[in-house]
Formats: sequence, C-alpha cells, structure tokens
Amino acid sequence: MIKRSLTVLAVCCMSLSAIAQVPFTIKGKLGSLKAPAKVYIGYSVDGKAVYDSADINNGTFEMVHYTNYPVCAIFSVSKDGEPKSFFDGNNIARLYVEPGATIWLTSNEDIVNFESSGSKSQEDYKVYQAYMAPVEAKLNALALEGSSSNAKKDTAARRNYMERFRAAMDEKRKMMKEFVLTYRDMYISLDILEEYAGHFIDYQDVEPAYAALSDRTQQSARGKLFLKKMNQFKTTAVGTTAPDFTQKDTDGNKVSLSSFKGKYVLLVFWASWSPTSRANNVEMKETFKQFKGKNFTVIGIGMEERKDSWLEAIQQDGTTWLQLSDLKYMKNEVAGLYDVTSVPQNVLIDPAGNIVARNLKGSDLKDKLISVLAQ
Repeated sequence: MIKRSLTVLAVCCMSLSAIAQVPFTIKGKLGSLKAPAKVYIGYSVDGKAVYDSADINNGTFEMVHYTNYPVCAIFSVSKDGEPKSFFDGNNIARLYVEPGATIWLTSNEDIVNFESSGSKSQEDYKVYQAYMAPVEAKLNALALEGSSSNAKKDTAARRNYMERFRAAMDEKRKMMKEFVLTYRDMYISLDILEEYAGHFIDYQDVEPAYAALSDRTQQSARGKLFLKKMNQFKTTAVGTTAPDFTQKDTDGNKVSLSSFKGKYVLLVFWASWSPTSRANNVEMKETFKQFKGKNFTVIGIGMEERKDSWLEAIQQDGTTWLQLSDLKYMKNEVAGLYDVTSVPQNVLIDPAGNIVARNLKGSDLKDKLISVLAQ
C-alpha cells in the first residue's frame, strides 16, 4: 500500500479540483532499490503545486494522482527516504503525465536514465526532442566554449561569441515556432509556445501561432489562461502608441518621454544587479556612439531599489545616455506601462511616438537602426 505525505497545498488542490480532474497512475521499477527508499513527484496543475512520495519495495512503486490536462512532472529518488525540499537537478526524470493514463517508468537506481510508456504526451515530447536535437547540440557546444578562458580573453572574442550564441538561440526559437505550427494538434505545443513567448510576449508574433493550435488546446484551462496573458501585451505590441511617462533622472529632475517626440528613442530596461543587463550596457555603448546625433537617443530605465547601487553601476559601465528610475525595483511604473517583467529588455519608439520594435539585440538592433534612420 502506498504511503503518501501530501503537503497542505497539495491537499487543497485535490479537494478543490479533484471533481474536474481525472486520475493517472504511475507504476515503476527502479533497479533493486529497497526500503526506506522513496520516489518523489512534483508538478503544478491549475496553478497549484503537488508534491508527493511513494515507498519503493524491491525496486517497484506505484502512485495515483490527478490532472485535467497533460503536464510535465518531475521525479526524483531518495535512497534514504528522507524528504527532499528540492529536486537534484542532475538526477531527475521529467515525464509528461496525462488524465486517465497508466504510465510505466523504468530505470536503474539513477532515475535520469529512465524509459517510459503509456503517455501519449511523452511520446509527443520525444518527437519534439528529436526535432530540436541539432540546435540543442549546437547550444551545448557553445555553452562549453563559453565556459573556457578563450571566450573571455578580449572584447572582440566576447562579441564574436555572443553573436554566434544569439544566432543559435534565434535558430532555436525559429524551430520552436515551426514545431508548434507543424504539430498544432499536440497538446505539448502549448508548453512549447509558452516557452517561445518568454517573459515578454510579442503579441503580433505569438498570436498567429496560438490561433493555429487545436480548438481542444485553446479551450483547455491552460489555453485560456495563456490567451488572457497574451492579450495583456496587446496594448504595447509593435504598431501601438508608446505610453507616455515621467520619471526622475540621476539628479532628481523629472523627464517625460513626450519631450523626445521627433526622435527615435530606445528604452533600455536594465538593473545594476543583473549581470546580463551589465553586459548589455557594454554593447549598448558602441551602439549609442554609432547612432548618437542621428535623430536617435537612448533612455535607460533602472529597475532599482537603491540609488547608490544604481549610480555606481552607471559609473562603472560608463553609460552616457539618460538614466531614469523611480527606485521601485521590479514594480517600476514605466516597466508596468510597457509590460516588462524581466531585464534586460528594450523598446524602440519612432519620432511619431509609435512602438516599432521590441527586444532587438546585437546586429539585429544595429540593422534596424540603420534601416529606420536612413528613411
């Protein structure tokens, strides 16, 4: 008999939504593990976390849970049976579970080596993994290169590396979108589209891909939730009017976006505490120098809480463009207006006050500026 130890949150989840949810069963064989070993499962359904365990006896275990749509669950093993507050990132199994399924999971004592059957969504995910294998191999090779000293030895090498890394990431994103449009009947395509969309959803880019998903997926609880989230970004999509704002500069003077009407303005959302933002500042210096005085300027929006840290970062990075912040950290009012929830991000605004691009980086940003400033 399986012994479960549900968290209070998981119990609430079961009691509130079990009526609408359908059980699924996981049966497994993990080598010859014996008591007190346990297998742990963790997943989220309808925004609520489920965390549970089952005893392993002579390598076998069984557990029953509930969901109303396919969801990716994480499995981990505790050989001494002690509860885990988090999963070991090096020895886990990510496996799609789904309503009504009886899923078999087999492995040796290292669950990362698992094989499974009984979940159509997991089989679909294997199709996706095979589809993405070439670009993932490229990214893995770049990650290894990036950890070497050669990639860090000088500015030119770093710039070359970052351009190749961005190109590989762009290739990955292109393939993710192609997969969604090709396999629109697969429920996992919603997960892939959400990953593709990221923290900022480019409405014009993402909406057609969402519209291509099957009606079953769109009408699911998660499909409706993603639609609601996507529509929140509609008002600040490319082609819309940029919201005006007023915020204080480093000297405490109030500055309004509307005072720059007639110029191209690049809003750069960044933070002193974000290494990626700081690296982006270094690149932005070259872009600012190249296009400054050509009816173009940059305005930094600092997602800061402490003024001293903000000012120190500006000095260290040598940024010479206008910097604004309300020192409200991630609740910066300008970030709220532009649906920015992570850094770094940027928004390009034309002389008429319309948003013409979002989140352009590296050569893409320079190519866009060359194009619009030549008009």
